[in-house]
Amino acid sequence: MSGSLRIGKIAGIDIFIHMSWLIILVLLTWSLATGWFAAIYPGWSPFTYWVVSLLAALLLFVSVLLHELAHSLVARARGLQVKNITLFVFGGVSNIEQEPTSAGVEFQMSLVGPLMSLLISGLCFLLWIIIGKGTSPLAAILEYLAVANALLGLFNLIPGFPLDGGRVLRSIIWKISGSLWTATRMATMVGQGIAYLFILGGIWLFFTGSLFTGIWIGFIGWFLLSAAQSAHSQLLLETTFKGVLVGKIMNSNPVTVPTTISLQNLVDDFLLPHGWRSAFVMQADHLAGLITLSDIRHIPQEQWGQTSVGSAMTPLERLHAVSSHQNVKDVAPSMVAHDVNQVPVVEDGHLVGVLSRQDIMRSLEIRQSLGLN
Repeated sequence: MSGSLRIGKIAGIDIFIHMSWLIILVLLTWSLATGWFAAIYPGWSPFTYWVVSLLAALLLFVSVLLHELAHSLVARARGLQVKNITLFVFGGVSNIEQEPTSAGVEFQMSLVGPLMSLLISGLCFLLWIIIGKGTSPLAAILEYLAVANALLGLFNLIPGFPLDGGRVLRSIIWKISGSLWTATRMATMVGQGIAYLFILGGIWLFFTGSLFTGIWIGFIGWFLLSAAQSAHSQLLLETTFKGVLVGKIMNSNPVTVPTTISLQNLVDDFLLPHGWRSAFVMQADHLAGLITLSDIRHIPQEQWGQTSVGSAMTPLERLHAVSSHQNVKDVAPSMVAHDVNQVPVVEDGHLVGVLSRQDIMRSLEIRQSLGLN
């Protein structure tokens, strides 16, 4: 995930924190120091409130990490590859590179995370009882972690895909129907419905005086809605393009220009007459790079006549080249992740085609019209 920092490795799994995690760490610490602990444990010094709040926030994220590790370790035990775990503004995500192979595997993977959170909650509650409750900082942290992890576990059991509860629901429907496509479609519909309820609830709370709570609940609803729609789109892509190779839908006649012509020649002879917005740059019969309108705009116009395309282009090593033998369903998410509209298709250094988002959408529309999914 872009904008993330690697902080270590646990059980062979890389652990990252997203920059958004720092934002929520600050907000959570502030909220605990001025709200939760201040209300429940009056009489502490300001320094104690802030130190205890920071420790509680950090330990909550350790709990989230354990939640995600539970998912990842079960997935790996079932033969699935786990790339990494990233902690971010909404908690954490395990980057599992494959879909579960069966409904049973999905059920186990999905349920173990909330169970881990509930287990941590129970352990913290038990320790809180053992030390005699009280008003000490340790008791305060244990009480908070017991409550927070219980809420985390129960929230994730809400049957709104792609929350863990939504994935549990999908696994049950998958087992009954025998169809992953049907199960995902029904689970995402339920997830979208729950997301709309969160959004409407947030709006109602906002206009009835609970401004912060309303905004937060509405924001969670928006996040759930976006995640459900993204999950549905991903499954649509995977099912529609299952077994479809890049070479089958790419444009086999990409626009090319030599490295040696000037930017002025490029603009006057190619871009303006033909309406091109970019062109692949060739050095002899090998792909050298890509020249775009953005690359040209970085050069002062008075220098276009003396500047070669080769010196202004984006070089090949900075492009996300693909092979014609790759699966479209694997390439498309990478294009979205890197925010590129087209990728060169290269074999042994030779440009054999170009795959664009428009090519993918056009093929998707045709295949859906023909019922090929």
